[in-house]
Amino acid sequence: MKTAQRNLHVVLLIVLTTALSGSVWAQKEKPLTTDQAMQLLSTANTAAQHEQLAQYFEQKAAKLETEAKEHLEFANAYHRGKTPNMTNAGYCEKAASEERKAAQEDRAIAGLHHKMAEEQPTSAPQ
Repeated sequence: MKTAQRNLHVVLLIVLTTALSGSVWAQKEKPLTTDQAMQLLSTANTAAQHEQLAQYFEQKAAKLETEAKEHLEFANAYHRGKTPNMTNAGYCEKAASEERKAAQEDRAIAGLHHKMAEEQPTSAPQ
């Protein structure tokens, strides 16, 4: 009897663990693709959809900030080179500046979507 009871507990534990891990995976949404974001921009009308868009633009901003940092590293490498290449360093510095500006703009867009999400009604009108 104890073996059967222990086996039942093991099965229940496995079922419960699987169910809980499944719900955790369901909560983690994949980032939107560009096509999905474009579609959602014209149809978003729920807090969750605006939060998805906010996350999309925050991810874009983070990527741009990484690219800006890389361009600055390239610019510094051009400055320190055996034969410094000021033309290419200038291009990299300009690219970094533009990427930082685009990142700021994407963060502003994300902020607006966060605000739109907060302004959505919590329940459907009746």
